[in-house]
Amino acid sequence: LKSFRTAENRTWIPPLVERAMADFVLLAPPVASLSVQGGGRFPVRRIYCVGRNYWDHGLEMGGNPEREPPFFFNKPADAAFDVSSSVGGAPVELPFPSQCGDLHYEGELVLAVGGCGQDVSTDDALQLVWGYGVGVDLTRRDLQNEAKQMKRPWCTSKGFDFSGPVGELVPAAKFELAGKSIELKVNGERKQFSDLSKMIWSAGEIIAHLSSFYRLEPGDLIFTGTPAGVGPLKQGDLCEVTVEGLPPCIFRVSAPLTMPEKKPRL
Repeated sequence: LKSFRTAENRTWIPPLVERAMADFVLLAPPVASLSVQGGGRFPVRRIYCVGRNYWDHGLEMGGNPEREPPFFFNKPADAAFDVSSSVGGAPVELPFPSQCGDLHYEGELVLAVGGCGQDVSTDDALQLVWGYGVGVDLTRRDLQNEAKQMKRPWCTSKGFDFSGPVGELVPAAKFELAGKSIELKVNGERKQFSDLSKMIWSAGEIIAHLSSFYRLEPGDLIFTGTPAGVGPLKQGDLCEVTVEGLPPCIFRVSAPLTMPEKKPRL
């Protein structure tokens, strides 16, 4: 259900939607969103991630990266963390996660979906893309390795708070995907580099395959996989990911968040 503009240019909300909004028993959480180059914000509905989409990364993770159908995992929508703003030129601070002894970076191209589609063909897939961005799939590697050994899901290793930092998004009409490369640096030292053309599954193929499992909707983000060179981040490290033609994803790892002490009642 959608809202509409009346002849008087007022917003009309269908009664069922308005009643549902009024029936919330708790304050509705804010919508996760990302900055857009030139102004405005992109609301985040879901986050999908592609695993082992670069040959060399598949090998370094101990896999056999044959061109089998891609596999996907998810992060919660509010794991998207806008790192486009800075205070006095200083990079945005990203808290080191709790319950983690080995935090890893994975620099990735991010697709921002602006259309609806299911069972989309590869030829039509890029028509669903609203824009592009640069992000990092942060991973609690120690928890992921433990989950792999015990054949358990990756939820706690991939879907934690602040685990999906992303820079400003750029509308698709203002960015040409062909011929671009991705680079990640930690404290100024190159750690990852690859041409985007080396993805095992192209952006269009990823969308087509993903849409066979889920109906894609406006607000979806797709992290397209990372090249070789993944490694650790520690408190104080400066992480910077770039793709030519896109705003960078830059953040500094800060101390873990702590809950404020409860004041005693008088």
